[in-house]
Amino acid sequence: MNDAALRKHVIDLLKGGSAHVQFMDALEEFPLNKRGTFAPGLPHTGWQLLEHARIAQWDIVEFSRNTQHVSPGFPEGYWPKTPGPASEAEWDKSVQQFQHDLDEMVGLVKNSRTDLFW
Repeated sequence: MNDAALRKHVIDLLKGGSAHVQFMDALEEFPLNKRGTFAPGLPHTGWQLLEHARIAQWDIVEFSRNTQHVSPGFPEGYWPKTPGPASEAEWDKSVQQFQHDLDEMVGLVKNSRTDLFW
C-alpha cells in the first residue's frame, strides 16, 4: 500500500469539499440571527450542529493523541445545552476551535510516525 497516497486521501476526506461545501465555508456567512433558530422540520440549530461537530472532532483528536483520553458521555456530552450561542464571541470561539482541531488532526495524519492502522 502507498502510505503517502493513503495519508493524502485521509486529509482530503478531513478537509471535505469534494461533492459538498467545505464545513468552514458553510460557517463563513452563517447569518447571525439564524444561529440559534430551528429551520422548519429540522431537529437542530446551526449552533447545535457546530458545537456537535466541534466536540466530536475534539474527542477524536484527543483519543488519537492520548490512549488515556476519556470521551464525554453519549449523547449528552456531544451536544450544547442551549439552542444558540450566548454571544457572537462564543460562536467565533467554537469556529476557531473547530479549525484548530482540524489542523491538529491533519498534522497527525501527515506525521509519518502516526500509525493510521492502530
